[in-house]
Amino acid sequence: MLGRLAQLARRSLFSCTRGNYTAPHPAARSIASTLVDPTAAPATKKGYSQSAAPSDTMATPVDTTGRLKHLRELMASSQYNVAAYVVPSEDAHQSEYVAECDKRRAFISGFDGSAGCAVITADTAAMFTDGRYFLQAGRQMDGNWTLMKQGLPGVPTWKTFLTKHLPAGSRVGIDATLIGAAEGEELRAALKARGDGELVAIADNLVDAVWGAERPARPENPVVVHPLQYAGKAHADKIEEVRAATAKQGGEALVVAALDEIAWLFNLRGSDIDYNPVFFAYAVVSKTGAALYVNEAKLTDSVRRHLEGVAVRPYQAIFGELRAMSAS
Repeated sequence: MLGRLAQLARRSLFSCTRGNYTAPHPAARSIASTLVDPTAAPATKKGYSQSAAPSDTMATPVDTTGRLKHLRELMASSQYNVAAYVVPSEDAHQSEYVAECDKRRAFISGFDGSAGCAVITADTAAMFTDGRYFLQAGRQMDGNWTLMKQGLPGVPTWKTFLTKHLPAGSRVGIDATLIGAAEGEELRAALKARGDGELVAIADNLVDAVWGAERPARPENPVVVHPLQYAGKAHADKIEEVRAATAKQGGEALVVAALDEIAWLFNLRGSDIDYNPVFFAYAVVSKTGAALYVNEAKLTDSVRRHLEGVAVRPYQAIFGELRAMSAS
């Protein structure tokens, strides 16, 4: 069952990921047309334009010497023992725009553009980003970093860089909650093919350990109900459609991790990420029910009434319950 769950998670019935919209499954309405409350102030346009353009402070490099030194000490310790550590832009939900507490790549490198992946080894700190951010990244990063201009001739992807730059048999550390399944499997196979290298899932995020007490707290803003007059369809009807579509594909359950998909599915909205009407949660729709994994302190009485019939579980419980589900 675990394999089937993983397959369904990778082939999500919802097609909206990282802002790329392709033909959605009939069970999923267009995220673009349902997430925006027509009565809300147009703050989203300002937010997106700011993220896409260089910031006013982009000419001030951040001194990352101490941060990288601390990170490399952790990497070399007997507890972790990895030759490289990967720091992507995304959060645990593969969001393109993330909360302040999840801006790990920006913290460790100084580069705060919305796209990029950092790879740190014992002797190299490389930042992989695309042409939108060459200027910004070059100005924000200090001399500890090498800018890898993706898309230019001869510049490898971060995965190819790891397999070619590291000695055979090297261990590469990741926070497995931040790397997509397909990318992880691709890198695992490439490392193994080159001298039996190993991809190591480290439970403790090493950048968080370096960040320490200065890391911003995770937002716990209240969740609100998105009125039916704007949602267009009751969340119970959406859940039934998703359940039917999952069964049609031979699945027993669908795991939903993308925050915009969860907001759409349950007709709920939040403000945990600036300029994005989403909240931190996971969801599972099975043959017999639906569960929302969220910090219950975020739910008002009206939201609890709205979710009648939906099981509410602690946010972090998703991982243990998926393991139990796969074993059954």
